[in-house]
Amino acid sequence: MQIITKILRILLKQNCLLCRQSSDNAVCNYCLSHLQKNLNFQKQELNLVCKYDYYYLLNYTPEIKYLLQKFKFHKDLLAADIFSHIVEGWWSKLVSDYFADVDALAAVPIHRYRYMYRGFNQAEFIVQKLSEHTALATTFENYSRIKYTKSQAKSSKDKRIQQINGVFRLDKPIRAKHLLVFDDVLTTGSTMNEFVETISKGSQIDKISIVTLVRPI
Repeated sequence: MQIITKILRILLKQNCLLCRQSSDNAVCNYCLSHLQKNLNFQKQELNLVCKYDYYYLLNYTPEIKYLLQKFKFHKDLLAADIFSHIVEGWWSKLVSDYFADVDALAAVPIHRYRYMYRGFNQAEFIVQKLSEHTALATTFENYSRIKYTKSQAKSSKDKRIQQINGVFRLDKPIRAKHLLVFDDVLTTGSTMNEFVETISKGSQIDKISIVTLVRPI
């Protein structure tokens, strides 16, 4: 995907995805600076099956919604590159305070049917980029999503819990002192709850922290 992104930059006239002004990169320096200024560096607490340290990078503003939709649904690799750059900068600010003991990375998996349609898992893509940046191990081969579910965006919290029950499987135990679990968006937390509960059973994980790209307001 890196090669394709570079080719796109060379062949296509580059304009900022947000302000549409000419730019050498997917977003101009002004828009990138705006995104970076709005990064969230605060640790929060998330109550799922247990209490977890929780971090999100950005609020679900119109520009972030636009970029995320281009990344997730339109397979826009330039938008993906923006998020990767933002995640690396965010990580460098927090690693010494919160992530010094992190030794493994996970991404909430999607079903193979959805993978075939999209061509990638957006959370896994970001985690792979972060792994390359930090040399931390990924755990993609340790788990899978075994049941297909329709989009839950318009489902109630109770309906989401019913739909997501039993959709994940631990294929190989995870051994980690501190595992970071990534997803793109956290809404009700039902999907994250099911995933964390599934990978925790049968694994040896001392600590789990949760990270999402955005958190809807």
